[in-house]
Amino acid sequence: MAEALVLQLVKGQNRPYHVQGVADMLATKGVKKAGAERALEALVANGSLVRKDFGKQKMYFPDQKGLAALSPEECAAKQAALQQSQAACREQEEAVTALRREAAAAGSVLSLEEMRRQVAELTKQKEQQAGKLAALRGGGARLVSAADVQAAEKAYQAMFDGWARCRRQFRSVWDCVSDGIEGKEEAVFEEMGVETDKAVGADFEGAKALAQPLKKARTALAPLRR
Repeated sequence: MAEALVLQLVKGQNRPYHVQGVADMLATKGVKKAGAERALEALVANGSLVRKDFGKQKMYFPDQKGLAALSPEECAAKQAALQQSQAACREQEEAVTALRREAAAAGSVLSLEEMRRQVAELTKQKEQQAGKLAALRGGGARLVSAADVQAAEKAYQAMFDGWARCRRQFRSVWDCVSDGIEGKEEAVFEEMGVETDKAVGADFEGAKALAQPLKKARTALAPLRR
């Protein structure tokens, strides 16, 4: 069976083939590389095909003895037919590529049922957010004005500046008098009853970072002032 398929292919095309080329052409008919090679060698042995070795590459083609040479007109006609076949092949390849792209795009599109589920979920979220907004607007919530925000920022900055000033003054004095004191600074402060930044829940760098939320709060509270 394989020999008949291989012979039909090679003689029908009347062109050289290597083993992998025959296997590729007949893959859809169940002929694998090993079977193609066995069939080609059998056809060479019975004289149906001719084999030429080019290094490690083996080429198989029909015996050209006794075949009449084509006239220039016949060669031109076959060349034109070949070009037409190649053009048709390219068109088919482009069509296959386009279909594959469409299939890939279709695979990424949500189905109707999936879209309905998403719409239902988003509708539910919208209703929840609308309920929260209604509670803020009509539930007696106090609206914060721009003046309130500015006043809070000003008061905070004043307290922050005072805290930083006191901390610098303390550190300046402490650095002068703490030379020669044994033990860790935290242990000494605890024994002396000194309340540090960490004792009140923030160090110096952390306190500076507290100023950032006030700026964000102005943007977040803007809708409530409308």
